[in-house]
Amino acid sequence: MRVHIVTTVALLGFLLTSLFSNQIGYAASIEPITDPIKPWNITFTHDVSDQKANLELITIQSKNTTLSLSLSADLDKVIVKPKNPYLFGERYTLTIPASFQAASGKILNKPVTKEFEMTGLYITDVSATMNKLATTVSVKVKPDVISVTYSINNGSRNKLHRDGADSFSKGQIGLVTGDLLTINVWNEESHLIEKQYYKVK
Repeated sequence: MRVHIVTTVALLGFLLTSLFSNQIGYAASIEPITDPIKPWNITFTHDVSDQKANLELITIQSKNTTLSLSLSADLDKVIVKPKNPYLFGERYTLTIPASFQAASGKILNKPVTKEFEMTGLYITDVSATMNKLATTVSVKVKPDVISVTYSINNGSRNKLHRDGADSFSKGQIGLVTGDLLTINVWNEESHLIEKQYYKVK
């Protein structure tokens, strides 16, 4: 029997030879993802209990932070969505605990985990170097990118200045630890080609 964690694009799964046995196969490496609100579609080989308390056993964590999730079940499938976007450069662990139940009441017996990291298609690096006078927001990109903007805590957009073949930056007064930056990158046709989120550290 199998458990798959998938998206609409590709299988990103881990396997169980039996959903309710002690044999578990783990993903070999950290999976890079590029969609900051990617849903995880988990398919079991048995119908799962759709009780709220059971579904809420599934967690996604980053370091010591547990994300707020939207969870839904339909027969043998569970969809896990973040209520807030994943942050660029952060690693996350999705966990289905040993106590997760099938509709029959049987339990998984051993936990299953999936690690993934938020990366970019066109954005290769983001940093916000804190300074007493002004914080330098820097974004490194791939050649397709012509311009970069950012907003602070969903405020108005600010344009970064190109300071290299693949980098943009701007000094920003007033940034504090915990501020959320929304990074937008645009191509030559002025089309938005990527949006990522970064929390000032």
